[in-house]
Amino acid sequence: TFSGQWCGNAFHGIGKYTDAEGSVYEGEFVRGKKHGVGKLTAPVVELQSESTEKHQTEQYSGEWRDGCREGVGDAVFADGSRYSGQWKDDLQDGEGTFTSAEGDRYVGQWHRGFREGAGILTVGSSGVIKEGQWYRDEPVDGEWTITFPDGSKFTGECVGGRPHGRGLCKYAGGDLYDGMWVHGKRHGAGSGFFANGESFVGQWENNHVALNGQGKLTLADGTVHVYAN
Repeated sequence: TFSGQWCGNAFHGIGKYTDAEGSVYEGEFVRGKKHGVGKLTAPVVELQSESTEKHQTEQYSGEWRDGCREGVGDAVFADGSRYSGQWKDDLQDGEGTFTSAEGDRYVGQWHRGFREGAGILTVGSSGVIKEGQWYRDEPVDGEWTITFPDGSKFTGECVGGRPHGRGLCKYAGGDLYDGMWVHGKRHGAGSGFFANGESFVGQWENNHVALNGQGKLTLADGTVHVYAN
């Protein structure tokens, strides 16, 4: 059913349209298509997306073009998640913010319904903030910045979203580590400078100083211990 303005035999202007499935659109029409600013409320309408995580739209308020969401708009999905930002061809595309039902929050770039480009993810369950490049909803291996709830910050290479390769971590307690990482742990050649005035330059293993490897430990009083395997 439709109530509103017409031009010829087509909806044209301001109107309200309810389809057979119960979806209700209130807003602007051009030659029979949703076009301009409008609000769509639907019992369950699948958001057309190639994304592996499809969301079902419950409500959309924003801009339209030729019957598709295009421009800036806000969507509320059936699972409680939300998106606010740019759209193109009925998909998230451009800059936008997505908040999941679990409390995760992504702010950044999108392409055809996927997180793609530069973006910042705040993990709701832990408070960890990850900033880097994304492709088809997945973190891209390379340079990332990870900030932890206690204020500690890692900057460096990551693989699969975890530190892996060369990286620098400044810890909230004043310690600093600059060196190699493997699967999220300090492992390999690295330099550690501690808040108590001590430092260690050498090999690390599973997040700890490898005293059975090669390295130099300097105590706060200037005493130096050299280790060689």
